[in-house]
Amino acid sequence: MSRPQRGNETSPLETPEYDLQTADEDFIESDLLGRLLDSLPPWGSEIAAVVLVVFGIVSFLSLFDVSSDATVSRAWSNALAGAFGRGSLLIAIGITCLGVLILLPRLGMTPRLPARRVLALQFAFLALLAILHLGASDDELRAVVRAGHGGGIVGWGLSVVIAGLFSSAFALLFYSVIFFICVAALFGLESSHAIRLLQQASKHVRSRGQSYAFDPSEQTITQPPTQPVRASARVSREQRKLNIVRIRPNPANLPPSRRAPVSAHTPAPATPAPVRPVTVVSDRPQPSVMPLPRNESPAPSRRRRSEVRLVERPDGRVRRYFTFDHNAEERLVRERSQQLPPLELLSDVALLPPDAEEINRNIVLLENTLLEFDIDIEVVDVQVGPTITRYAIQPFRENLEEKGGAVFSRTRVRRIVALTNDLALALAARRLRMETPVPGKTYLGIEVPNHRPAVVALRPVIESEYFHRQQLRSRSPLLIPLGRDVAGQAVAADIGQMPHLLIAGATGTGKSVAIGAIATSLLLNNTPATLRLVMLDPKMVELSRFNGIPHLIGPVETGLERIIEVLRWCTREMDRRYKLLEASGARNIDAFNARPARRQDGSYLPWIVILIDEIGDLMQAHPEETERSLTRLAQMARAVGMHLIIATQRPSVDVLTGLIKANFPTRMAFAVASGVDSRVILDTVGAETLLGKGDMLYLASDAAGPQRIQGCLVLEEEVRAVVDFWRQRDLQATRTGAAQEEAPWEQGMRRRQLLSETDPMLEQAVNVVVEEGEASASLLQRRMGLGYPRAARIIDLLHELHIIGPPEAGGRGRRVLYQPGEDPIGDELKRRST
Repeated sequence: MSRPQRGNETSPLETPEYDLQTADEDFIESDLLGRLLDSLPPWGSEIAAVVLVVFGIVSFLSLFDVSSDATVSRAWSNALAGAFGRGSLLIAIGITCLGVLILLPRLGMTPRLPARRVLALQFAFLALLAILHLGASDDELRAVVRAGHGGGIVGWGLSVVIAGLFSSAFALLFYSVIFFICVAALFGLESSHAIRLLQQASKHVRSRGQSYAFDPSEQTITQPPTQPVRASARVSREQRKLNIVRIRPNPANLPPSRRAPVSAHTPAPATPAPVRPVTVVSDRPQPSVMPLPRNESPAPSRRRRSEVRLVERPDGRVRRYFTFDHNAEERLVRERSQQLPPLELLSDVALLPPDAEEINRNIVLLENTLLEFDIDIEVVDVQVGPTITRYAIQPFRENLEEKGGAVFSRTRVRRIVALTNDLALALAARRLRMETPVPGKTYLGIEVPNHRPAVVALRPVIESEYFHRQQLRSRSPLLIPLGRDVAGQAVAADIGQMPHLLIAGATGTGKSVAIGAIATSLLLNNTPATLRLVMLDPKMVELSRFNGIPHLIGPVETGLERIIEVLRWCTREMDRRYKLLEASGARNIDAFNARPARRQDGSYLPWIVILIDEIGDLMQAHPEETERSLTRLAQMARAVGMHLIIATQRPSVDVLTGLIKANFPTRMAFAVASGVDSRVILDTVGAETLLGKGDMLYLASDAAGPQRIQGCLVLEEEVRAVVDFWRQRDLQATRTGAAQEEAPWEQGMRRRQLLSETDPMLEQAVNVVVEEGEASASLLQRRMGLGYPRAARIIDLLHELHIIGPPEAGGRGRRVLYQPGEDPIGDELKRRST
């Protein structure tokens, strides 16, 4: 029999490429696969299905830590959570469902799953993993993977690509669209179905809108003021934003102390109970609930400024809705001297506080979180700052009883303080600080970081009304702007009243920026005739940018040995100034400079500010000399117009000793690592909760407690502009014939170098021979306790320095060429310099 031919089709055996060896291999493979399938028992699929169902259930239970004592189960749950995050629950459910699908044909049911729907299910699951990871509310997506949350490694891999190329918001929108498209394809929805659904929804919304337009409750709002207004009409648009309510109690079942106050216009409940009236007001003119007729004007009332605005929340409580006026701050620009730098050299950055929605959202979270722990409080005030917002909470309330009496309930402050971590978790805040209580107030403050911190520029603070008033009041050349407090108000301080400032904090928290802002503000408001600066910078990079300005007594010193010599010169200058005050009969520098003759005879004393950027290295290299110089200056230098500003990034007891802290009552604490470091700086905790980047606690010498301030930020361009202004002025003065003075401590350094090259006791020997009027080796032996060889060598040095004459005949003592009160070593240094 011949095989029937179908068209031009040929058998594989008839093709030239198909040989006998290839045919044998295909036959062997198909035979092995067939024998393997035939060898499986007919009930193998049932066993596989049962295994999958049991494995899926075990996986589901292991994810909930039901069998935490099992090592394998715990390892499997960790692997699932690491790979799929929250989506691991769907993996466990999917394994169980797969086993059920295998069993259904054995039960007479054959499910039909087209490949299109299976593919849509897979893509929907992957998109859901990406959405879970993007919705984890964490800037560091890799940290979410390590915690086993979000979408795991798969979700991170899918989300990081789109989020890295565009943004997290775009990636969330992208995967949400994919998810809904896949779900629609999974359920067999088509475009016609979606169009029909949208048409029905639009009709429903239009009909509901028309019904609301003729709702009687809305008509009560436009009625004259003589008619009552329903409480629901008081709910403004802002109420709909406050949907963060995790506790929704029934107001009718609450005890009297928990019942929300209602207004006088609210309909009385079924069971009459005394209620307090609610005043709907605001700090500035707000749109009233019942507008007046056009021809009528509101009567003047003194309570309008103290009025607040109330809204009814979804849980039935009536609370205040805080609104804020973000208008630009009024500037007071005075006419400045032509000798001072113009303020236009500084950048003008506007302060951008958070919006009212964020503030009121946090208020709801605070009150609901504390209510979960049976603490019923109310936020009575809000102070919005550039970096943090302080919410004022009163730990006591006046509640009404059913019989009409008032009960005064109080909550212990330590109960609220103990919930700091819970509040930080509810607010998703990095660090939360509580001020218990706020000094001078009857409430405690909860300081919550703003979502977007604002920048505090130097120029707006200098031009603020507060700084202007402080200048008129103090009339001090040492008034400096510090920044803005938690209410956004400018803060300034007088260095002359401090009288010395200690700045400490961890690395990178804003200490050097604060010193740069202080130096820049001093240069903006003072000429070299009024203020002189001494800058010591062991870090070598922070203060060196100020080199070349005429305010500097000498160059910015960076070497440790030279810094110690500068501190010695400062103590000598302090002693010299005290002698001038003693001779003139003045108590301080203000009284000395107040006499008109001082400016004429050139004895006017300028103020001197000594800035040291890092004293940690000084205290490690020369602890005794540094501590002795700093404490002596801090104890006595205020009266003669010399003030110290020191900073350190090592707030430890070996750097900030008790003697140094006792003489630096004014302190700035930036963010530190622990409460122990905070106690070293401020003698109290609190600095460990700061946010960094200029966020500080300022403890004034006359303050009861530290004040939280956001320090001023001075950019490098601003500092360079101010420094260039003074350098150009100094260059013009040099061209007109004014000679540049040498640093006064240079002579002392040369003196010490001379003594180190000759003999350290040479200066003492000079004082001895000048006092006695003769010089001999035996005299130095008796007075200084030296041996003959060293005493004879010192006599030879005195002769070489032309302090004593040649040897006398008969072995008598040598003649001294100087009288008491003269400085032979100084004359020798002058001869060497010339």
